[in-house]
Amino acid sequence: MNGGAFPNGDAGQPPRWPVAAASRVRVTVGSGGAQFCRLFHNASTGAVELVACTAEDLQRPQPAVYDDSDARIAEEPSYQSYLATASDERRVVADAFHPDDVIGAHLSLEYNARNPNTFHGMQSYAAAVIKVYSYPKAGKRQKRKAAHKTYILDPRCCEDFADARLLIRCIQQLSKLRHATNPLKCLVILNPYSGGGGTSSKTGARNVYQTMVKPMLAEAGVDHDALVTRRGGHAQERMGPIANESDAELNGGGEKKADAINTDPETQDISEYDAIIAMGGDGILFEIFQGLLSRPDAQTIISKLKFGIVACGTYNGLAKSLLHWSHAEYNRIESVFQICKGHTAKLDVARYEVLAGTGRKSYASFLSFAWGLIADCDFESECLRWLGHIRSDIWAVWRGILRRRRYRARFSYLPPGIGKEVVVPEMGEPLPEGWESFEDNFLVFWVCNTSHAAHNMHTCPVAKMNDGLFHVLVVRSSCSRWRLLQMLLQLETGGHHGFEECEVIDCVAYQFEPLSKVSYNVLDGELLEDGPVQAKFMPSEAQFFAGEAVEYRLL
Repeated sequence: MNGGAFPNGDAGQPPRWPVAAASRVRVTVGSGGAQFCRLFHNASTGAVELVACTAEDLQRPQPAVYDDSDARIAEEPSYQSYLATASDERRVVADAFHPDDVIGAHLSLEYNARNPNTFHGMQSYAAAVIKVYSYPKAGKRQKRKAAHKTYILDPRCCEDFADARLLIRCIQQLSKLRHATNPLKCLVILNPYSGGGGTSSKTGARNVYQTMVKPMLAEAGVDHDALVTRRGGHAQERMGPIANESDAELNGGGEKKADAINTDPETQDISEYDAIIAMGGDGILFEIFQGLLSRPDAQTIISKLKFGIVACGTYNGLAKSLLHWSHAEYNRIESVFQICKGHTAKLDVARYEVLAGTGRKSYASFLSFAWGLIADCDFESECLRWLGHIRSDIWAVWRGILRRRRYRARFSYLPPGIGKEVVVPEMGEPLPEGWESFEDNFLVFWVCNTSHAAHNMHTCPVAKMNDGLFHVLVVRSSCSRWRLLQMLLQLETGGHHGFEECEVIDCVAYQFEPLSKVSYNVLDGELLEDGPVQAKFMPSEAQFFAGEAVEYRLL
């Protein structure tokens, strides 16, 4: 093994730990560390461990030229000691971290006036350190917490830092950090009013950015700019080919505060970025996609960009779905952690058309379409917004049980597996071969693209990220109040799918025509114009930051 080259493993195999380089590097833990250690990779646990140097090793002069052959490596005292105790369960290591918890590893120079190092007879107040940014979980259901590592290099054996850099590159590869090999330039767009509580709320997007997102992106080495929206539609405007106005000032004019978020690159075209991170509810991402859809290069830019979302809103359906598909707990730090890791998975994005009056309007959708009871609960409960997500539960009882409505509509759809090309006819024209259609009185008409419509609504357990399917939940008006109430109570766990009254119709395209003006068209939680709706998936899928464990269901 060549100790001076990047230690790539075989195809599909994890990287090999650079034992020769690790045997030449000595470190102490923290500023007060007195014991010299070496970094080795424990292949059985996957952890990187600090193993104390032996007395013989400390007395032995560092070789000027190191022979990287296997024979010489095996003779290295600290490596011999490590191998001898690798299977000893009683062995005590000085420190350890697991690459799965790491979002960044860097070599830096730190100054410490109280603990100078003696180097070549001179007093040096600077020390070279290996910084490892780790966010482990104390338990399976626990939130990640920062547990960063600072390893001070012994200057007597690290004059050119080549070995230390090699160790850092191997830690990055073991940690599977995509940003380390493919650096990204991100634009973070945050809605300071999302989630309620005002701009100074501790759970608001501005505070979450300053205390969590900004420092974690820096630790991961992700370069980014930030934009704080000032009004509804601002994010949509920003996605245009050229920004319309400068938002360098966060307070609507005047001098920028000293601690203000840097938004100087407001005039940069979105195509110059590699990723967009939305901070807010699903609404801020909805705005972003409508702005991208209005561009002449919409398909190209949507397939090029990577997208991330940090839940700061009320419902946060997409953030919950991404974490659910990644088998991760629902919390903000987990979303930011996945963004910092850099892994992406494809999500279907649908193109909707609404025939409103004599015109036709197009929208991009990533979450859901609702009409009937669910749409009423989403839109009419705005008067109870101050109650948070419980407002929908209250309105569901009011509208679905106490003041029940019947919603009549015609639904036409193309089932999966019918032909290779998806052709959606004009509204009112004869349906092509393979399409099916029916008219009825509905209670619920809910089209799902994700597993969750909100963080507390497991709407569609069978939905996958790129299955290419609309999952249409239909409850007809023949359903009794008691059975409807039972279904609503099990919406959080997905148990409503077990009721025979809850039909799930899978399709690759559909048309929906309301025949009674008693409800609203609600797309991704946003109110649209009244009128018939038709939808099919875009040719290009969007890439979202998600965990490696995302499951796909391919057609």
